[in-house]
Formats: sequence, structure tokens, C-alpha cells
Amino acid sequence: MKLDTDEARLWEALAELPVIDAHEHLVPEEDRVARKVDFFLLFSHYTRDDFRSAGMAAETYERLRDDQDMPVEAKWEAFRPYWPLIRHGSYARPALIWLRDVLGHDDLTEENYREVSAALQEANRPGLYRRVLTDLCGIETALVVSSPYRRYDFDLLKCLWGVFEYTDPGRIREFLRGASGKEAGELEAYLEWMEADFQEYIALGGVGIKSICFPFDRALISEAGRVFKALRDAGDDHALSPREQTILACAVYDRAFQLARKHDVPVAVHSGVWGDFRQSQPTHLIPMAAGYPDVAYDLFHLGMPYVREAVMIGKMFPNVSLNLCWLGVVSPELTVRMLDECVDLVPINKIIAFGGDYRIPVEKVYGHLKMMREVVARVLAKRIRRGRMDFAEAIRIGRMWFYENPARIYHL
Repeated sequence: MKLDTDEARLWEALAELPVIDAHEHLVPEEDRVARKVDFFLLFSHYTRDDFRSAGMAAETYERLRDDQDMPVEAKWEAFRPYWPLIRHGSYARPALIWLRDVLGHDDLTEENYREVSAALQEANRPGLYRRVLTDLCGIETALVVSSPYRRYDFDLLKCLWGVFEYTDPGRIREFLRGASGKEAGELEAYLEWMEADFQEYIALGGVGIKSICFPFDRALISEAGRVFKALRDAGDDHALSPREQTILACAVYDRAFQLARKHDVPVAVHSGVWGDFRQSQPTHLIPMAAGYPDVAYDLFHLGMPYVREAVMIGKMFPNVSLNLCWLGVVSPELTVRMLDECVDLVPINKIIAFGGDYRIPVEKVYGHLKMMREVVARVLAKRIRRGRMDFAEAIRIGRMWFYENPARIYHL
């Protein structure tokens, strides 16, 4: 997109600011550089949804992503029919930005896909994350949700602790297999086991908890002990009903929120986009935020597509911040509109601008960040043109959104 004069000036100034990347799923670098990569690396992760929506079979996508022995020529033949169908979508744009800015190509074509593949593989060596995140992006720290957290150094990548893992019946059965004695069947023993893991996480330098929006109800906690014992007694083949899953999750999350309060760490809350997004709509956060007013909640993705509900939650609850991670690449245009409304509705100290939300293709963080700087420049330039702020104030706000707010909220 061609930016007007004010937008271009702001974009250039924003590009000079330090960044806290407030959400990634990046694997440890040693795992990434151990992979053989090719051109399809740039089209993995979220472009999956666009490929499949355009008609690519799921097994084709998975083979393109995971089969490191598949000849690059065969990958190109499987990829080529779908590329024209998704190339204008915002999920594809970070790949095009990397191709242009770093590899010197305006597009991916029959003539250059082998050269692109070779260049990506040549760069796939130790130091990759520093070269992309620090040198190219100006990212000081990236908050990562991945497992196990013990494999991260909590320097460039700081891992969040995933409480949602402890709502998984498989994790409960892991505990039951290793426990003994009368307490083995007690929910409290399981919660203490979970808490011991969290204490180890904090000792390594942990900065926050990652959770998911769901129909949280503190009144259900009293039923959780019964559900836990039933799961123990039924054996490995027993499947929990949706209500039983919710009951156990309420007990697990209640303990996690108590730990967040005790250790003064925020709770990042996934909401919206992914799978059946109705199950994680942002209004589920209301009883959490109201029930634990001294716990800080960072609401991810503006609850996309329930964006206005999310913004109102950020406005009405002092302990809720709004994190626009992922949103800038889901739809830059929607993000411009909603960030503009956020300025009207929400104090500027409660907004976090950026999180790339990638797992394997760290290169795409670069393009996504450029897209989000463009979003912020467009929103703030509009305010300058209408006489509501000057250039210096716009840069001050941009610095808060990209750096100061996440640094403060996550105690970095």
C-alpha cells in the first residue's frame, strides 16, 4: 500500500523504535535450523487456512510443510495452482515482503523458486533468530508460548507458562500414573503438582501465564473433585463430556489465577480466531476479570471476530489490556478500523500493538511487523490530519504500543 506523506513519515519513525514482540510460538532455534527448508517455508503456518479454503487438500498442505525429502520441483507443482488464488490475501503478504526486501524478488515464480529455496536453506543456520528478530526487526524480547519452557533461555525468547495444558485429560493421566497413595485420586494433589511446575517456571525467570477464554464459572469448582475422581476411576479410555471438561478447567484456572496474583504476573488470554472461535469469544473473560480484579489479563487478538466486544471489555475492566497480536496479518484493514476505535474508547496505556504469532517461519515476523507499523501509522496519521495530535505525540503513542506497554504489563 502506498502511504501518504504523514503516514510515510510516521512509518519511518516507528521503524526506528525498539519492539517487544508480545506473542510467538517459535520453536527453539536448534530445532528450526535442524530442519531442511525451501520456498514453502514462507507459505507455512497461517497461509494454511487460505490454501485449504482455496481447495488444497489437507494432506497436500501437510506434505508440503513437513516432508523434508520431497523434491522442491514436486513441491512447486503442488503449490503452483493455488498460489495465484491466495497471493493477494494478507496471510501471504509477509512472504512477499521477505521475498522483496531480503531476497530481492518481487514474486515467487517458476524461474526463481529454486533460487529462493537455496537462499532460505543457506540462511538456516545458528544465529538465525538474532539476525531476523534483533537485527532486522529491532525486537528486544519475544514472548513465546511453547512447550517445554525449560528449553528456552528467557533472554531473547521468554516463554509463557501454558495453564491450558493442565486441563488436558492426558496431562491428568500422566499425573495419575506417577502418583501413589491416597492423595493420588485427589484434585488438590494434582493442583499442587501443577503448582510445583509453575514454581520451577518462575525460578527460571517466567513472566506470565497463557490461558484460553472459555465459559469460566467459579460456582462449578465445587464439582471438580468429583469429576477428577471419576476420571481416575474410569481408566484411560474414559472421555470427559464438554461440561466435565469445563468443570475441571474452572478448578485449574482458579488455581492459576491465584498463582498469577501471588507472583504478580499477567495472564495472557487467547480469544477468537482459530477453529470454532465461538468457544473462545472474549465475553468469557468477563467473569475472570471481575472475579479476580487484582490479576492483570492481556486479551489476545481483540477476540477476532468479536472485536467490539473485546474493546468494550478493555474499556470497562481496569485489569484488562488489549493485545493486537496476530490481528495485523489476519486483516490489516479491520485492524486499522478497530485500532482507530480503540483510541476513542480505551486509554492508550492498555494497548499492545504487535505479536507475530508464528512457530516455524521466523522470517515472516519481519513482514508482519512491517504491516503492523503501517497500520499504526495510518491510524495515528489520521489523527494528525484532523488536528487531534501532533507528530511528536503520535510517536510517543507508537512507542507505548510497540514497546513500553508490553514491557510494563509483562514486567520486562
